[in-house]
Amino acid sequence: MEKTITQSFLDRFALDKETLCANAPELLNQARQQAHDYLVQNELPRTWSEGYKRFDIDAVLKEVWQFNFARKSFGVDPLRDYPCRLSYMSSVQSFVLDDRIYKMPEDDTKGIYIGSIFDFEKKHPGVAAKHYNKMESVVNDPLSALNTLFAQDALVVYLPKNVRAESPLHIINLSGIAPETMTFPRFLVIAEENSQATLLFCDHAATDKKSLRNSVIEIYAEEGAHVECYDVEESGENTIRLHNLHVHQEGNSSVVVSSLTIHNGQTRNNFYSDLRGDRASFDLSGLCILDGEQKADNYSLIRHSVPNCHSNELFKYSLNDRAVGSFCGRIYVARDAQKTEAYQNNRNLLLSETAKMYSKPQLEIYADDVKCSHGMTTGQLDTSALFYMCQRGVPYMEAKLMLTIAFMSDVLDTIQLEPLKHRLEDVVDKRFRGLPATCNEHNCCGMKG
Repeated sequence: MEKTITQSFLDRFALDKETLCANAPELLNQARQQAHDYLVQNELPRTWSEGYKRFDIDAVLKEVWQFNFARKSFGVDPLRDYPCRLSYMSSVQSFVLDDRIYKMPEDDTKGIYIGSIFDFEKKHPGVAAKHYNKMESVVNDPLSALNTLFAQDALVVYLPKNVRAESPLHIINLSGIAPETMTFPRFLVIAEENSQATLLFCDHAATDKKSLRNSVIEIYAEEGAHVECYDVEESGENTIRLHNLHVHQEGNSSVVVSSLTIHNGQTRNNFYSDLRGDRASFDLSGLCILDGEQKADNYSLIRHSVPNCHSNELFKYSLNDRAVGSFCGRIYVARDAQKTEAYQNNRNLLLSETAKMYSKPQLEIYADDVKCSHGMTTGQLDTSALFYMCQRGVPYMEAKLMLTIAFMSDVLDTIQLEPLKHRLEDVVDKRFRGLPATCNEHNCCGMKG
């Protein structure tokens, strides 16, 4: 009888359990056992699983990958080899090399902590234990459980009560440092009461070698906290990204998430949000620019568990050549979540006859006093607008470019971090014009050599 994909990973865990546990803190090892027990009872997603029918997860997980559980270092100095700066704005930087956290000089301004969970537990005993792997969506999601099973460290971003981070917190993730390797980056963001921060995650390929990263970000926004999270993927054609972002919000908190797929190989993003406190708000936007053989699949589940909360979701795709895109968004409104406002919109632009787009917006509503809507369109450029512009002297190809770029503008307009917004506007323009869309070395977020 052929071994299942899940059993193959469980067997690998049994083989490397001693090494995994020896190089990880006890908190992660306790959660590791919980994830193991979950995966014994629950299969990893398959290509025929609901929600994965447009993404060949079987091929991704069946491939023979290497692992770096012994935490071998490859002599990479990111400050030297991959310098990265937001243009016209200072930022506090952290680097994650595959799934190894690069130790940076400590900066505990206002008590803000950014670094390994090893040191965080020593400085703030018991805080991580209240949050790490505690969300229901993390515990009960198979890909997140797989990350928990193999994660050996976590980058913690800790914002104490009433503290505002003055500069963006810039986290640069480099994959493919160890070629043909599957990695498990883990991030834990704890925003205590009335704290505020802007996070910028930049995912890049360090090499052109094939790599697979299965990452998890947990964001806890306590009463009155405000978190902006920008996630930019500018990787490579041989990069496979399985990304799982989980958000838990208390009352009067606001979380803004922007996912920007500028260049990739294969991407599956899962977004889970649970609004648990009165008057919490969650905004999720996404942009995907796909061509060649690129694939991007975005799934979201936004849960309105209590009354008086607001969510807004907007995803836009442009697809050229033989690219394939997929969007499945679900809004869930619980029976007692009266006065909910929840909006979802997906708009897709096909730039070739061979590109494919699949969309499945969903509403599941059990309350009766709500304002909820969803919409989806997939089509080509407006021929009337093209004709109008050409009649006024705009060359045909330039008119197409202008309309295509304008199609993405309302997603870019949601970006409140102005230097990033301006940089991405330039990158999107170059991307559609077929010009190099990266900045010097590897990325589109302002990397300067």
